[in-house]
Amino acid sequence: MLKYGILGVTAAVLAFLLTPWVAELARRVGAVDEPNERRVHDGRIPSLGGVAVLVAFLGALAVGCLADQYLADAFQEGGAAWGWLLGGALIVMACGTADDVWMLGPVPKLLCETVAGVLVVAAGHGISTVTNPLSGNSIDLGWLGVPLTLLWVVGVTNAFNLIDGLDGLAAGVALIACGTLFAVSLVGVHVAAASLAVALGGSLAGFLYHNFNPATAFLGDSGSLLLGYLLSVMSMQASLEGATAVVLVVPILALGLPIMDTALAMLRRVLGVLHVARWDGDRNEYRFLVLGSASIFRADRDHIHHRLLRMGLTHRRSVLLLYAVCIALGLMAFLAVSARGTELAILVALVATASYLGVRKLAYREVEVLKRGTLLPLFQLPVLSRRGFHALADAGFIAVAYASSQLLLRSSFVDPAIRVQILYGAIAAVAVKLAVFFYAGIYRRTYRYTNAADLLALGKALVAAQIAASGVVAALYGLPPMAAAAVLLDFYLSATLVIGSRVSFLVLELIAGDQPRGETRRVLIYGAGSSGTALLREIHQNPSLGYHAVGFVDDLPSLRGVRVNGLEILGGGDDLSEILERAAARELIVASPKIDDARIQAVAATCLAHGVELRRFRMALDEMSAPPRDEAPTPRRAVGS
Repeated sequence: MLKYGILGVTAAVLAFLLTPWVAELARRVGAVDEPNERRVHDGRIPSLGGVAVLVAFLGALAVGCLADQYLADAFQEGGAAWGWLLGGALIVMACGTADDVWMLGPVPKLLCETVAGVLVVAAGHGISTVTNPLSGNSIDLGWLGVPLTLLWVVGVTNAFNLIDGLDGLAAGVALIACGTLFAVSLVGVHVAAASLAVALGGSLAGFLYHNFNPATAFLGDSGSLLLGYLLSVMSMQASLEGATAVVLVVPILALGLPIMDTALAMLRRVLGVLHVARWDGDRNEYRFLVLGSASIFRADRDHIHHRLLRMGLTHRRSVLLLYAVCIALGLMAFLAVSARGTELAILVALVATASYLGVRKLAYREVEVLKRGTLLPLFQLPVLSRRGFHALADAGFIAVAYASSQLLLRSSFVDPAIRVQILYGAIAAVAVKLAVFFYAGIYRRTYRYTNAADLLALGKALVAAQIAASGVVAALYGLPPMAAAAVLLDFYLSATLVIGSRVSFLVLELIAGDQPRGETRRVLIYGAGSSGTALLREIHQNPSLGYHAVGFVDDLPSLRGVRVNGLEILGGGDDLSEILERAAARELIVASPKIDDARIQAVAATCLAHGVELRRFRMALDEMSAPPRDEAPTPRRAVGS
């Protein structure tokens, strides 16, 4: 450990001393970061910090190899491969430096990153195998390893370029990642990878003194691209030995923050231009509406660090919070080295849950696909109204449920004979269950508009189909291991998929129903009873009304704060003035027939004082009589009200 400590201190001292010299050079050549609408700093800051980091990094490694023969031998084992990697580092450094001075476009930078990735593959440092953490068996990726390696190198390189938006953010995140990779390398007894992590981490520590807020030097593209490239290679090296089962999990966790920021940037830039508009209220048809360009290279101020600033955090607190996130992810990466099976699954689930909650907290409206109703137009496809498609979808659901129930309960499913038996069993289950569905008349019912009666009939058919299929499969192929558990699991999975497909439209409609589409009027509904819910349903299903319901008003005190059909009861008539201001409503509709005239008069006065329109909603049945047989009905023109 002493040798690693000396190596890191040497790199830190070199970077600390070199950074002011490089900053002066940057001013002379014009590599200066000017403040603009996308920058959050003040003043003109030199931006060739990557040069100081690279020189300190290579200088420390050279000193370490000269002073320690063991370290020199560790690098000599790699031979010419290290030369290829150094060539890739110099390419991305040169590209980034040119961008700092002359502002290159995204295409030249992407080309240089791809060439650097090719050099990584040529050096033999790419991703070639992945191990199943449950069985321990390695899977040889073959030729797929090449595009996977290129995608990893280019992706991580760009990730650090995108996250370099606050003083000290990219450098600090990279420093924490180096610490994580150093710990993982020690577990795998990977001397070269550990030395690289220490040398780069030391260089970043020395540079961070000048880069932390308020910064006097920036990494620039020369530094952010270099860090991304080096860490993409080092993360693969740190995971190659001793942690093969998690060859992808460890580097993804270690570099989790920049990877997440990049993924969110790409997702929101694509989904941000895709809106849903429902133009025809009579036909109840949804349509996609594409607004603007979906270029993933478009710059914006919606990265994670920008969001934190808009939430009220200071510059330093935003950076320190993101440091804490990186440390937590680094700890998860280190734990993943020794985790297997259930432990690894729990670890990944924890990270996924935390990521989901974090994205929700950041309030990215663009990625809320369900709330924006982006999937609703898919239900207008003609194929979804075909009975043949319904049967085909159910066949897929039944097959997946049967195969999953067998694979989850067997420990030897890799045996070819077992796989064939499961395949034949799935075919039999599909045939029997579909026959029961057809006999029960399931496919004579609607797929999009499902009601309680449809679901009850479907539930009965599912039970009958499961009993019939289990009997046929047992008669043909015998009872499987843990037969009772397999039957119950098969029924649960198939019922979830089949019923879920029927109610999917209703669920999506409910989720997206409270979101305004186009020009709408914010409206409050007075009365949360049956008439109020009927009005709410009409507003959701008939967008031609131009209403967006924002809440209920109800005089029953115990209902305050309760949600009815997804809409909150904001209070009673006595609180109406406050509710109108808080909800910014433009209209109030009285739905309950139980509200007396005195209350109506008070409500009307309150609405008048706030400039809010008042309407009443009534449900009525009108009598109609057929015209005499000898009289033809007179055509009448429909008049809008």
